[in-house]
Amino acid sequence: MPAPKPGGATQPRKKRARSKQEALEATVVVGTYDGGLLGFGLEDGGQTFGYAPHVGCIKAVHCNQEGKLASGATDNAVRLFDLAKRVELGELQEHQDSVSALQFWKGTLITASSDGQVCIWRGGDFELLLKFQGHKAAVTSLAVHPSGRMIASAGRDQRIQLWDLTRGTSAAHLTMKEIVETLEWSPCGDRLGVLSARELLAVQVRTTATASFKDQSSEGFVRINLTAMTWLSSTMLALGDAKGEVQILHNSDDALTQACKLPREAGAASARVKALAICAAHLLVGLSSGEVEVWLMPDKIGAKSPPAWSLDSFKKLRVVETKSRLTCLAVWAPEEASSSKGKKPKKS
Repeated sequence: MPAPKPGGATQPRKKRARSKQEALEATVVVGTYDGGLLGFGLEDGGQTFGYAPHVGCIKAVHCNQEGKLASGATDNAVRLFDLAKRVELGELQEHQDSVSALQFWKGTLITASSDGQVCIWRGGDFELLLKFQGHKAAVTSLAVHPSGRMIASAGRDQRIQLWDLTRGTSAAHLTMKEIVETLEWSPCGDRLGVLSARELLAVQVRTTATASFKDQSSEGFVRINLTAMTWLSSTMLALGDAKGEVQILHNSDDALTQACKLPREAGAASARVKALAICAAHLLVGLSSGEVEVWLMPDKIGAKSPPAWSLDSFKKLRVVETKSRLTCLAVWAPEEASSSKGKKPKKS
């Protein structure tokens, strides 16, 4: 099987059978500015593949449970890859502008582009099922509700839209004061995380009650953009910023409060947090410098009451140097690997 390398042409290499441990290990996938995809093992940080499927900046990557990987880039293409078998699956060429967001949901792939178009594809053979105009400007983020019944999308038209997944019809919309860069549903689907450069909102779907968080150090002429977020549990979130800092927040019914901040090494180079992701008991922090930090989360991450965490509640296991300009990040955890949640990994 060819063993592709990032940033260049595919180079032939003798096929090597994957061990049982490799087949079960969670894989972290990094998208890069120059169109490359890099994969490394979550447990040891060792690179598992390198691949250059795009001729433009990769804007979004996502994996489904079966190991299908989709990547979207400024070359207007969606490229498909099978992480389990390490083979290409082809290319989707329906979009006429940069593919800016995409997400799998079970047997469905949803993609969106900078011209506001949204496409829904059947996951088995990737046949186009539906295409509609989602926004009047570029789509910045997509989030499929855990039930699969609807999609939330955000665009540079400063609108959030809720869509019926099967019909592509608008169910509701919300006009925002600023451009929303990231949307993500909480694990149980009762709240929607909404991130703009200055503010993080947690919106309860049934009551529309909204909790807000702004960085208090970003005032006046000193503006520190918020750049990434992800839910850690139904009540806890991680929030990254342009300084490379990550705050852990607790979401009550009407408030977002800081529980702790991940410690940074003295003299660490400044880099933006480009992506945050979780896998089992791990929090992954992707930085613009190309580093991916792997943190072990505390056992009581799902506690409903605000936790009293100290600086050592999160433990940094390792830092993976990708030596690339990181733009996005995704994790594939096979079912066997996911079933080992709560087991603490070996430290390297």
